[in-house]
Amino acid sequence: NPRDAKIPLQLANYLYDNKQFNLAIEWYQRALTLDTRNINARTDLGTCFFYTGQPQQAIAEYKKALALNPNHQPTMFNMIVVNLEGTHDLQAASRYWNELNRQNPNYPGLTDIKPKLDAAMASAGSAVKP
Repeated sequence: NPRDAKIPLQLANYLYDNKQFNLAIEWYQRALTLDTRNINARTDLGTCFFYTGQPQQAIAEYKKALALNPNHQPTMFNMIVVNLEGTHDLQAASRYWNELNRQNPNYPGLTDIKPKLDAAMASAGSAVKP
């Protein structure tokens, strides 16, 4: 069925899992034309953009996902990572860290990324507010 997003999404996920991010981008985009509200696919597409050196496109996809669900924790975590390591927008990374920590302080990886964020903020002459 050419209107079913399931097959392109399965292929995109397979390519993603095998670190073929450039190819996965195309298939996530195809799946998202059929199912625009799939937050997980949108977040994975953003992550593919990040892994292919396109952090601004990653942020754009994450913003679309968060517009659908502002509390989607995997997307929020990815916003921390890409703002910290991709765009170096430390204020944005800090805001997302604080919000995710408020919602779920036990989110996997959240405590691991805090020292990196603190170090980057210290290097920039700022401090992350707890």
